[in-house]
Amino acid sequence: MATNSALVADPALEGLRRRGQFLISGLLWAAAAGLVIVLSGYALILYHYAIALAERVRQSLGFAAPNYGPDWFMVAALAVGPIFCAFCIVLFAIWYKRLWFRKLRTAWPDASDRSRYSKWQVLPYRASASQRKQRSEHIAALLKSDLWAAKEGPSPDASYEVQAEWLLLDLEKDIAERALTTGLTVGISNNKYIDLFTIFVAALELQLHVLSRLGKRPSWHAWKLLIQRCGASLFINSYLNRQDSLALNLMIKKAGMGLYATGDLMENASHHLSESDFDLDEALNLQHAGILGMATKSLELGATMALTVGQVGLHVLGNLIESVGDELTQGALAAGIIYYHGIALASDTLALDQVHRQSSAMNRGFRDGVWKMGEIAGSILRDLVRQRRTAFRDKRKQIVRSLPKSAYAGIQMLFGRKIVTRTDMSRQST
Repeated sequence: MATNSALVADPALEGLRRRGQFLISGLLWAAAAGLVIVLSGYALILYHYAIALAERVRQSLGFAAPNYGPDWFMVAALAVGPIFCAFCIVLFAIWYKRLWFRKLRTAWPDASDRSRYSKWQVLPYRASASQRKQRSEHIAALLKSDLWAAKEGPSPDASYEVQAEWLLLDLEKDIAERALTTGLTVGISNNKYIDLFTIFVAALELQLHVLSRLGKRPSWHAWKLLIQRCGASLFINSYLNRQDSLALNLMIKKAGMGLYATGDLMENASHHLSESDFDLDEALNLQHAGILGMATKSLELGATMALTVGQVGLHVLGNLIESVGDELTQGALAAGIIYYHGIALASDTLALDQVHRQSSAMNRGFRDGVWKMGEIAGSILRDLVRQRRTAFRDKRKQIVRSLPKSAYAGIQMLFGRKIVTRTDMSRQST
């Protein structure tokens, strides 16, 4: 696409995004450390009260503390806390695993397949023979699952790279649709913090959806990667520089400007029509030409009204393109960010290794996504301007339809008496 060349990769912005991800990672580790410190403080307070309570319980039961040797009663009381915490962690792990297994039941109906293929793994730099075999088995089983069996995929004898690239290409349609639906909601609210929260949650939800479509459940390393990427979405200004933002805004508004320019040309044409008919009006001497002059003037007025939407309509369309175009630009940028994170995770999951991940078939840049979202946003603006222009023209056509009634009234005034029509004659006879 020729217009896509306007968006060129900026190493400075990519470095800024990487630093943003590093900052989010540091903030997450700092938050985790702070949480551990706070929980440790509360644990010490609880242990203090637990020891005092255990001592009172022992005194109420009539037991005395041993003079020598370990105090097993107090040891058992102190062990209740760690045992309870470990029990809660085990319950959470079981619940989390069952939740994802239930979500992956569509892809892997068999429990053994869910345990075998659902684990998400980090890409190696170069895949070994065993890793290639393992990933080939996963993608072959995925193509046979209920999620993908109904689609005409590549041949089972095709290489892993061909099958993975076909899956990514098909999954990209779903990712783009979801990203556009969620991204265009950004800009509706006037609070930028709500918009940033919407982008964060939408990016996280889309990445989890991608994993479920590919039959994977996120590991702890995957969760860390997801949070880092979603956190980088908060640095929305680091994805496009000023030149790219203006190019995106102009591309979206250009889709509606075509209809606006057409309306402007029609408006000018209608004015030229009136000016060219001025000599004819003088020749017919409309003040004294009677019926022929009024008919000519009616035709002129009808042509003028049918061609244009009026100066007020053009002003409204111009303001509509300006305001809605800015909102759609924000929505397209947000949709591009969400799309970028979703397609990046899909590539990380389907690629054979890091070398395959960097190939052109598996690598989708952010600018490709935001330009695609911009084209769709431009078509939305064009349809909106077309609907509004049609509404203005329909309103003016109603005025044109009323011209025969106006001409009839003028004829009555010209002859100075009421013209008896067939309808009136039938009414008089009855």
